[in-house]
Formats: sequence, C-alpha cells, structure tokens
Amino acid sequence: MSVAKQFGLNWFTTVMGVGIVADLTYTSPVPVPFQHRVGLLLFGLLNLIFAMALVFWLLRWFVYTSEALEDFRHPDRALFYGALAMGINVVGNDYLFIGTHIFPMTWAIDISKTIWVAGTVVSLFTVIVVPYLLFTEHTVKPMQALSTWLIPVVPPIVAAATGANLIPFWGGPDEQFAVTVLIVAMCGATLFLFLMVSALVYSRLVFHRRLSGEEAPSLWVEIGPIGMSMGTFSILPLKTHDIFGPYGNILHTFGLIFSTAMWGVGVWWIVISSMHTLLHLSRRGEGLPFHMGWWSYVFPIGSFTSGTYALGHLAGYPFFKVAGLAQLMLLWGCFAIVFARTASGVWQGSLLHWRDSDSIRRHHLAYRREKIKKAR
Repeated sequence: MSVAKQFGLNWFTTVMGVGIVADLTYTSPVPVPFQHRVGLLLFGLLNLIFAMALVFWLLRWFVYTSEALEDFRHPDRALFYGALAMGINVVGNDYLFIGTHIFPMTWAIDISKTIWVAGTVVSLFTVIVVPYLLFTEHTVKPMQALSTWLIPVVPPIVAAATGANLIPFWGGPDEQFAVTVLIVAMCGATLFLFLMVSALVYSRLVFHRRLSGEEAPSLWVEIGPIGMSMGTFSILPLKTHDIFGPYGNILHTFGLIFSTAMWGVGVWWIVISSMHTLLHLSRRGEGLPFHMGWWSYVFPIGSFTSGTYALGHLAGYPFFKVAGLAQLMLLWGCFAIVFARTASGVWQGSLLHWRDSDSIRRHHLAYRREKIKKAR
C-alpha cells in the first residue's frame, strides 16, 4: 500500500517509452536482427507494466484519495495526466501492430479500438482540465516555463496519430468520416497549443537563465508532438481513400510537404536538445542527475521516429527509411540507459521506497563504495 501512496502519474512515462520502442522495433521498415522477437518481448513487458501502473494508480485513488486529488492542485504533478492518456493510446496502438500477430486479428483490432476510445476520452479530459487549472488555480512564473508544459496538451495528437491507423476498421464511410474529423480536429487543437507553449519555452530560453542539469531532459519533449503531427498527416492520405476519393492526391501532396517541413523542425530540436545535454555533461555543466524525467529521452525520440517511418511510407523513397533506422538506433541507446537506471532505482528503493530505511541506506552505501572504487 505504501507504494500506491507514492505512485505518481509520471510512472506512465515508462508505459509510453516501452510501448513505442516495442512498436518501432517490430515494424522497422529496414530489417533488424531479431526485431520481431524483441518486439514481442517488449510487448509482453508493456502489458505487465501497464497493468501494474493502473493497479497502483487506482489503489491510490481508493486508499489515498486526498493525495490523488492533491495532484490536480499541484502545477507539476497535474501535467502528468497527459502521460496517463498517452500511455493508454500507446498500448492500444501496439495491439494493432503487434497484437494482431499474436491474437486473432478481429480480437486484436477490437481491443485496439476500445483502448483508443478510452485514450481519446482521457486525452480530451486532460487537454481541457489541466490547462484550465493552470489558468485559474495554479501559480507559475515565466521563468518556470518548461517543455513539460506540453505533456497535458500533446495527448490529442497522440490519439490522432494512433487513431489514423484504425480509420479503415470503423465500419462504413460515414463512421470513418466522423472518426477522421475527430482526428483532424484533435491534431489541430494540439498543433495550436504546441505553438503557444513552444513560444513560452523559447522565450524562457532566451530571457532567463539556462536550463539546469535537472531541467535539461525536458527540452526533448518538444520533439514528441512534431513526430506525431508528421505521423498523422502522413497516415491520413493512405487510410482515407474511401472517404475523400478525388481529393486524395491533394491530401497526399499536403501530407508530404507538411510532414517533411516538420521533419526539419524536429531535426533542429534534436540538435538543440543534444547540445543542452552535452553542455551539462561537460565541465561547464551541472551534470544530469537521474530522475523519471529521463524518459523524455525515450518517448519523444520514439514519436519522431514513428513520424519518420510514416513519412517514409508516404514518400516511398529510401531516404526516410535510412533516417528511421538511424533514429531507431539512437532510440535504443537512450532506452537501454533509461530503462536500466529506472529498474536499478526501483530495485534499490530510491525511486519507490518499498524497502525498509536501513536496507535502502545499505544499498546507497554499497553504491557509493562501488563508485569510489571505479574512480580510483
């Protein structure tokens, strides 16, 4: 029960990270050794982590209701309702791309559609409630603007990108058109909010002190909605032939131009974010203390890689396939480090205090001694 009391919504970032790595590994357009076995293994792990996260989160609401309600009053913790929404959508997407190779196809598609509806509802709840609380209840200053402010406004575009793949499975043209309208509307809402929040973040970077080592990982969050917008507008032309008919070529051209332009923006953000990371790893920096925010190195890069995959399918040229493979390798490097550090933190009791205090102290002392030995 003590674990449930500590359990914050930021833990759903692990669901997002594991889920997107599983999907991108399994569906890599360039063959990768053991990609299907690794994808299936991660898919199983994803279901386990998601089930555990849901159980702990629901227990927190039932047993520690006051602490759960307090999340809405806290300007930082409230942001991570977006992680819950995105985690749900990532799981649903994996059932479409991986689950259909394990379970009967109709079952997997129905599961994916059901989860997508749930994720869409939570996404709309998050994008309305959390900004409203920020406008009316929370107290923040311009110098506190971080890319993490995007977390509650990004879920609709994640729902849009994952939902675009499901359009052909929604009955006749009328149902498919209604889903497409919802997808485009959610994408538009997020893009509008993305531009406003990004302007605040850019202003903070220009006029206030540089990001600290603890804050630096947050800058990678910017890459997430860029990748999901690429994915949405690259997938729509391929999934809406029965709806738009003669307008398909226009949509195809728009998707290609828009997604390629956003790809350029994403590359710029990756370079800027990398420079911030390297700055804090150098003598001029403060170091990069580990915390759950390190999952910002995983899901946003995964989102951008997903967008590159989709753009490659739309364009039909090998350039984006090669780019997608390079991004997948970068993603795996980040994922391996962050997953290992998270697992170690959980086991040692530093991220979730499930051990007694003496046991935790002994583990910390042993860890320090090991670091001192290596330094010598």
